[in-house]
Amino acid sequence: MKVLAIIPARAGSIRLKNKNRLTFGGKPLVNWSTSFALKIKYVNDIVISTDDKKIIKYYKNDPKIKVFKRPHSLGGSKIETIKVIYDVIKKYEKKYNKINTIILLQATSPFRSKKKINIAFRSYKNLKMQRSIVSVSKNIKKKGRSFIISNQFLKISKKDKKKQKYQMNGNFYIASKNFLKKNKSFFQDGKTLPVILNSKRLNVDIDTKKEYITAKKFL
Repeated sequence: MKVLAIIPARAGSIRLKNKNRLTFGGKPLVNWSTSFALKIKYVNDIVISTDDKKIIKYYKNDPKIKVFKRPHSLGGSKIETIKVIYDVIKKYEKKYNKINTIILLQATSPFRSKKKINIAFRSYKNLKMQRSIVSVSKNIKKKGRSFIISNQFLKISKKDKKKQKYQMNGNFYIASKNFLKKNKSFFQDGKTLPVILNSKRLNVDIDTKKEYITAKKFL
């Protein structure tokens, strides 16, 4: 199995300027994700997709991290992450090797657990790579879809007030290349297995100044 970790880190963030390279705990925020990816033994390679010149320069001489310059057409705030992933897969396979599994690590999630992602990856293998795995949290604070868990898998919430609601928290996503091409997403109703993160620290996702300040309390 060839596993590629992808870390999207575009320039030009709107709500928090240059968030992906803000100094956090003495290093650029994106560095938290690359450092974590390097600790995962089943990850074969790591790619940062970015159009940020300073991030490109920062990793220029790092032999363990590949940096793919993101085309201008994929640099806007409204560009779907899945399109960035397709771009990385195409470039990587053309230049290096074929891959079959993608682990997406958002640069805005600095805190992660090896134990949790290892549980997720074992589940992924047990499901014969036919299902995707995503991290979720119970506390829904941001705008976005909410889900329920039915027969162990995520389903889109139908406004059932009696069932616990969950939301993807951006900590990690795992899926096969075939799953992503077929569903154009890491989520497919009834075919995505959730890994619940109860820790407030692991649910940190920095998109605003307020979230950046709050996240520092967990350092």
